[in-house]
Amino acid sequence: MAVKMDAQPDMRRKRVQMLKRLIILSLMTAILIPIVLCVILFFRIGSLEKQLNRMEEMVVLALQQSETPMQDGASYTDTEGVTAEGTNSGSEQSEERVQVGETENQVPAAPPENVLPMDEDAEPVRRVYLTFDDGPSSNTADILDILAAYDVKATFFVTGKEGEWAEAAYQRIVEEGHTLGMHSYTHKYDEIYASVDAFSTDFYKLQNYLFDVTGVRSEYYRFPGGSSNRVSDVSVRELIAFLNEEGIVYFDWNVSSQDATGTQYTAEELVANCMAGIEKHETVIILLHDAAGKGTTVEALPMLIEKIQAMENTELLPITDDTVPVQHIKIAQEETEE
Repeated sequence: MAVKMDAQPDMRRKRVQMLKRLIILSLMTAILIPIVLCVILFFRIGSLEKQLNRMEEMVVLALQQSETPMQDGASYTDTEGVTAEGTNSGSEQSEERVQVGETENQVPAAPPENVLPMDEDAEPVRRVYLTFDDGPSSNTADILDILAAYDVKATFFVTGKEGEWAEAAYQRIVEEGHTLGMHSYTHKYDEIYASVDAFSTDFYKLQNYLFDVTGVRSEYYRFPGGSSNRVSDVSVRELIAFLNEEGIVYFDWNVSSQDATGTQYTAEELVANCMAGIEKHETVIILLHDAAGKGTTVEALPMLIEKIQAMENTELLPITDDTVPVQHIKIAQEETEE
């Protein structure tokens, strides 16, 4: 009988210990399961984001290469981008604001093919225009060195940068035979697209500044984000009408290197992005950037030039009055004169 009584406390202790273990195990399970689920969910979200970015890039490339006319109000990604950086300051200004919804990301179809008149018996000549947005920056000098080494002329759609280094860059662009285009003074979307007056004020400031520095009155313009951007508070057609009244031709692009998207492409991939689009057009305007953060673009440029120069019946040219404009939104000159 004494043995049985002594055994009861031991059994109770064992049951209590067992219960404690179960409680501790339950608590640990309750803590660990959410943590594990959060970790799994985190990696799953990351994977889905990568897939989404890749799908968006494929849509961008496919639509850029299509032949569907551009519709007013559509947005263009790559912008001119994928990361929403509406205002820029200091040394680097980015095209990467426009367009999502700059997955900022609905993309217009490419405009109708632009083909210059040719003799019936002559083989078509592909005209390729390298255009650089957002400069000048620390990369501009390197790009100019590369262009000089290959004896290639390009077009620079510049923003308003001040200081001796910037003035020297503008002067070198002109002196070395490249085309000086305008890309807004501030590149701040919320300011320049606030109204027609705000746009014109920014335009005149940049045009006059460039004339004072270089003696050249630029007659070519590229809208920040392209004419198809969706960030303008006023109809882009009103801004186009203003440019037409000033005798300014605006240029968009029909091939993009995609160096201003959120994806960090290698130099080889940037070249591949360009070459995939070049083969589909006879007038090719390539979107590149010479902002301070575009070192990979500098790295890709020699490879891109060599591949284009190796193509038959192909010329690398700067934009001139003879260039057929590529425009995402078209507006007839007579509309502005009514």
